[in-house]
Amino acid sequence: MENGSLFAKIRSKYSEMTSVERIIADYFLNHSPSEKLTPGQIAAALFVSKASLSRFAQKLGFDGFREFMYQYKRDLNANSQMDCLHPSDRKVCEDYGFILKEAQKNIDNRSLEKAVSLIHNSSRILIYGDGLSGYAAGEFMIRFKRLGFPVEAYTNDFMMQTNSAIVQSSTLVVGISLSGTTKNTMQGLKKAHINGAKTLLITSRRARDYKFDAVLYAASLPDMNTGMFISPQIPILLIIDLLFNRIVDMDSGTYIANYQDTLNALNHNINELPPFNKGKHT
Repeated sequence: MENGSLFAKIRSKYSEMTSVERIIADYFLNHSPSEKLTPGQIAAALFVSKASLSRFAQKLGFDGFREFMYQYKRDLNANSQMDCLHPSDRKVCEDYGFILKEAQKNIDNRSLEKAVSLIHNSSRILIYGDGLSGYAAGEFMIRFKRLGFPVEAYTNDFMMQTNSAIVQSSTLVVGISLSGTTKNTMQGLKKAHINGAKTLLITSRRARDYKFDAVLYAASLPDMNTGMFISPQIPILLIIDLLFNRIVDMDSGTYIANYQDTLNALNHNINELPPFNKGKHT
């Protein structure tokens, strides 16, 4: 676990903890106890057993409480560099660090390769996203359209369901739902899959009943899909960047040329329009 991410890790597991484990979690999240305290002293101060401390540490992925305390001390030292920050600012920085670390852990090379293959071999790409995920769907569309892909983003139920009813086998439908429970997006994606389209889901919800062609798992924090503290788009954008760069690596000459063409086309905002290029890449 990287420095600065332990506090976010505790918050991410908080909903899974018992009442006793939450007492321990609150202690470390809110009180910054002295590094010199022993497990026995901490247990006595909280009126819990040493065994409870061990179970708390194991729930966070440590072998035992002493390993947890070692990482806790490292994080205290790392956080001393952020002493000048407002507590809420520090929490945001900790959550971003946690999301980035979890995103690295979630990278599945086989799943990414499958998703890249689906994108590369599709004649048409539809991106579904509702609410805040709709903004990420728009970002997905813009990034890949500039590489030359025929991609469109849909953020309302009517367009999702309508397009899912008339998809072809060469169409790829990408659903973005951090919670994995967004009704419009998930229904549209399932309908597209039933009607023969290739399907890709980007979500943080791990489930065994997915029947899509590929699933990419995003990092998340409890209730992150509500956008209360940090944007739920962040882990999704990380996945979009992974896909984007892998696609470019497949044929960097063509894709970078396409991207440059779109950049030249946009330069009319500040420069004169460039001359028509008969060799325009498609």
